[in-house]
Amino acid sequence: MSKYSRRDFSKLIVLGGIGYTIWSCADDKTAQKGKATEEVATPKMPELLPENIKIYEKANAEYQELAIRFNKRIQQAPTFIAQCFNTEGVVAAMKFSIFKDLKVVVKSGGHSFEGFSSTNDGLVIDVSAMKKMQWNADHSIVVETGCVLKELYNELLPKQRIIPSGSCATVGIGGLTLGGGYGFFSRKYGLTCDSLEAITLVDGNGNVHKETGKSAILKACKGGGNGNFGVITKMEFRTYQAPKYFQAFRCKSYKLDTASAKNLLKTWFELAGTLPKSSFSAFVLNGKTLTILITNYDDRAEAAVLKVYNALKKISNKGTIGSKRALPKALKTFYGVQHPLYFKNACAGLYKDFSEIEGCIDDIIKKVITTSGLIYQVNTVGGNVNSKSLEKRSVFPHRNLPFWSELQSYWEKPTQEERLVTAFQEIQQRFYDHGIRKHYRNYPDINFKDWQKAYYGKYLPELQEIKKQLDPDNRIQHPQSIKV
Repeated sequence: MSKYSRRDFSKLIVLGGIGYTIWSCADDKTAQKGKATEEVATPKMPELLPENIKIYEKANAEYQELAIRFNKRIQQAPTFIAQCFNTEGVVAAMKFSIFKDLKVVVKSGGHSFEGFSSTNDGLVIDVSAMKKMQWNADHSIVVETGCVLKELYNELLPKQRIIPSGSCATVGIGGLTLGGGYGFFSRKYGLTCDSLEAITLVDGNGNVHKETGKSAILKACKGGGNGNFGVITKMEFRTYQAPKYFQAFRCKSYKLDTASAKNLLKTWFELAGTLPKSSFSAFVLNGKTLTILITNYDDRAEAAVLKVYNALKKISNKGTIGSKRALPKALKTFYGVQHPLYFKNACAGLYKDFSEIEGCIDDIIKKVITTSGLIYQVNTVGGNVNSKSLEKRSVFPHRNLPFWSELQSYWEKPTQEERLVTAFQEIQQRFYDHGIRKHYRNYPDINFKDWQKAYYGKYLPELQEIKKQLDPDNRIQHPQSIKV
């Protein structure tokens, strides 16, 4: 625990540094001229009730555990970590940051590619202990934002319900949703944020907002990114009937050269665009080995899916059709690594079709197949993600681009980092030079040029206004938080 205790400070909950103006009547002439004497309230230490919040410093054993992030490449040491257990704890944490004059970053799952959920000189508001879930009569569910996907699925799937979220087990639902969020069910039901119906948010002054319906704040939290406006403590989601089964189809190719990999990619683009909305596909080039994944959960789409699979199998070395498995068991095969590891991942662009990358893809593929540890992946999105009605209620700007890509690199020892990151950045520069400038906020990179436009597009001015409203002092900030 921190050295600060309840006995050291007033038990008053403070307003958190809000200025006020007093008109002095001591001098009639001054009053007549209308001059004001402005006084600023001195922030007071909030009451840190242990059932709401615990503050840790670097000397605390608990601090060391909470400071660990999923990306071992980026491990930071904040001045304080506030472990919050409810909304009241988050309010106290925000007022503690005002009292100490600290910048704030927000952590739930801790999976930020660039470590934006930590800092070296401020306060981390950690909501990872907040995991309560509550069902409503209409099958919607209220989720505290410390929940990670496997915990959410453990609650949803036994009741035969889903939301269109991702598959990585330990990703936090808060960060996933705020940046958009997508997965196997998005082509039918939209982005994760499209199922978000209400939020509870603590702003930069420690005020609590409960937003529903046509709220501009709620809209800004549907694709407006995390760590920008406040700390969301609760999210209410609309849920959907879960499918009865889930099936995976895979095509594998080995010892590829640039020409053969390019031909496979071009063909995949053409065929993947014909898949039904119940189907998802990914093109995963890992060195010289290619895996093409296709999934489906609707009998009515089976013929269309098989047509695409058979066409890809003809030009691949191997094809396999998985059994129709119960959804809970099937999803667990996609949960991925659940412990910290060394990596650098980032968006590699969002595309309309193959033509947008045709002029540079030879260089990209050549670099990937000659650099062990690099992966280039393209996923199908599209479908109902491109719904006009859903777009009106969100700020996600890239709905008309049905192919989203990601560049990945992984290593086991710190000495391997330089080689991989150098190759990684060479690929990024080639994409940039070719004009690939639109990126997915949940796959950030610290080196993206004009990143605000790349992430938020036409909605940036709208998001800047919400930032001014909720966090006028820019207390909540990280290297790529929205600037005003």
